[in-house]
Amino acid sequence: MRRASSSNFTGKLDKTAVALSGLCLVHCLALPLLIAVFPVLGFTVVEHETFHQLILIVVIPTTAIALGVGCRRHRSRLVAVLGILGVLALVVAAFVVHAMGTEALERTVTVAGGLVLAAAHVRNFVLTRALHDHRHHAAQPAPPG
Repeated sequence: MRRASSSNFTGKLDKTAVALSGLCLVHCLALPLLIAVFPVLGFTVVEHETFHQLILIVVIPTTAIALGVGCRRHRSRLVAVLGILGVLALVVAAFVVHAMGTEALERTVTVAGGLVLAAAHVRNFVLTRALHDHRHHAAQPAPPG
């Protein structure tokens, strides 16, 4: 029973991480339009650099826990490598590329990192779910007959 709840928790973390990656992608791709529209609607926009740095506060621990637990179970090196590359790309975009002042490159690195990180979480979710289903079915007795 503990494995099922742990697998469910990991699945929720993976889904949260994919949603965060999506939020980051929407932010990066829609930001030019939002900057033009928000003042008209009376909204203020979180500074671009600040947004990416703040979201990393949630992305890094969520990714570390979800992928760490999942990789310990399914042993997929691909998931670990994709997760590390995705987080590194987001960190580099938020701190290094932004400081260089090349907005197009920052957007490109952020979108690529978000997509790679989302792929890691989707793969982690699929492998964790498959492992859970396999163990669940293997533990059930065969039907009579």
